[in-house]
Amino acid sequence: MSAPAKDLRWSRFVAPTSGRSLIVPIDHGLTMGSVAGLSSVHEISGWLRHPAIDGVIAHKGMVDKLATHGLLQGLGVMIHLNGSTAIGEDPDTKHMVTTVENAVRLGADAVSMQVNYRPDNHGHNLSQLGRVVDEAERFGLPVLVMVYPAGPADDAPGRPMRLHRHYLRVAYELGVHAVKTAPPEHLDDLDELLDGIGEDLPILFSGGALTSDEELTHLAKVVADSQAAGLCLGRNVFQRPDPAPILDQLRALLDAAPRGGVLDVAGLEGSLQNA
Repeated sequence: MSAPAKDLRWSRFVAPTSGRSLIVPIDHGLTMGSVAGLSSVHEISGWLRHPAIDGVIAHKGMVDKLATHGLLQGLGVMIHLNGSTAIGEDPDTKHMVTTVENAVRLGADAVSMQVNYRPDNHGHNLSQLGRVVDEAERFGLPVLVMVYPAGPADDAPGRPMRLHRHYLRVAYELGVHAVKTAPPEHLDDLDELLDGIGEDLPILFSGGALTSDEELTHLAKVVADSQAAGLCLGRNVFQRPDPAPILDQLRALLDAAPRGGVLDVAGLEGSLQNA
């Protein structure tokens, strides 16, 4: 399959007006068990069709159930290929739970996987990621990899940034189509994290645990004023009592400037007031 096939499929996860993505992962149940906001298809149906959302990431069983209820039309669909349980023997080392071929049979537009880097699992992560990228290439499917450091914190000056950039570079070198990762602790460092890599690789930032509207919209503003490709937010969407208002605000912020452009804060005020 050629690169245009992957680009076409990836375009289903991107807003055409701005080139920015707002993707909602709902793969949490395998890791965490039943979580608020994802307890049933009925609960998910209350927000999944919001027009701000470009795509969704889910495990194969959830995709099957959502598709059966007609909830995935018009959305980019990404099937998550690996996982682990928080109650298992090694939560940071993810194992394959399905294949790229099965994702194709289920109608996926892309596949995703997660790698949590600890000093003792790099070999496992590298071989698993390399195999998935090669397999996805056969079918012309984009691969999004969720990249996170794990293990004890290292506070040596500059080391967390160097490690984070190295992990992003690994994804770049192995041929993934896009990356989801956590923003740096200080958002002022986001441009340093993206420097060089963000020009050639779509990088989306996660939101982590449920946070305030103010913190989330600040993240969206910083992302919109950078080379980042957008946001990939789970709990900060589906764990809100009513996700619609924050989705409206995030979409307006991401669309205020094209990817790589400059955020037009003045022109945005009216949009946010009406959101």
